[in-house]
Amino acid sequence: MKFISYLLHIILYAVLSYTCHAKCTFNCLKEKKTTTLIFEYNEKFSEQHLNLSRKVLGKDLGFGHKWETKSRRRLKDWNIRIINSEEGLARLGKKFLKFETREGYCSASHGKSKWDDCKKGRNRAEIKSKWNYEIKPNKEFWHFYSFQIPSSIEQKKGVKTSLWQIHSGKQAGPSWMIRFTKNSGLKIENHTSFPPDEKVIIKRKNLFDRWYDIIIKVNLSNKITGYFSLWVNGEKKFKYKGISRQSTAVRDPINFGIYNTGSRYSNKNMNGKGLGNIVILFDEIRVGTTCKDLKLKDFKYDCTNFTD
Repeated sequence: MKFISYLLHIILYAVLSYTCHAKCTFNCLKEKKTTTLIFEYNEKFSEQHLNLSRKVLGKDLGFGHKWETKSRRRLKDWNIRIINSEEGLARLGKKFLKFETREGYCSASHGKSKWDDCKKGRNRAEIKSKWNYEIKPNKEFWHFYSFQIPSSIEQKKGVKTSLWQIHSGKQAGPSWMIRFTKNSGLKIENHTSFPPDEKVIIKRKNLFDRWYDIIIKVNLSNKITGYFSLWVNGEKKFKYKGISRQSTAVRDPINFGIYNTGSRYSNKNMNGKGLGNIVILFDEIRVGTTCKDLKLKDFKYDCTNFTD
């Protein structure tokens, strides 16, 4: 009996240890979770909705823009968190944003579209531009953000994970996306061309467990005068000139966070299943109309190096 009791104790300890480890995806012991985002009760759906529409990120997380959550129905408090960390974990300062999606969880839109990720083979934890802060077409726009992907993520085969996109409305779809798969590096995708043009900007072997700085200079246009340039850690990785906006675009919000797309040809990813557990960290989300607006000297970059 003593031996059986001892054996059961070992098994229980192992299960608990594994469970704790499985939930931890990034410096968990050092994270001080401070959910400063706003949850509001929605009587129509009888549930809490995460609301960021009245929030700016704050000087420690970014500036120049206002944001709101996308597909906020059924969002959990762990989907989007502001982490108050020890010095050195954030890209700059002490806070960063942590986005997380988990196997079997998915959200839905709160508006008239009645979009439901659970029925579409997707799941997400995303923030998007507030409607009156979206990119204006035919005008130059500058954007900076830092991101980090922990190597402990569990991305499944066939799943495409987007971490950033410029969407152009329900009918148009995205104009630009940055995403990766289980076997690919990080790609910039131009969806204004057909078929979509893509280029690897970070090789997969270098993709994980470090902060990357992304600088984007774009002019969204339905004319050939449009352009899109992208730098990674100060090095130019992509340059495009030509039509840079979907022809049927009606709006141009920036979306960032996690957007997982499963198979479009079967029901294997319904209800958030088969999409894996993903975590992506973001920090210093900055926007402006000029390079100087981004205050790149904080990262020891010089705007004179970001020209075409």
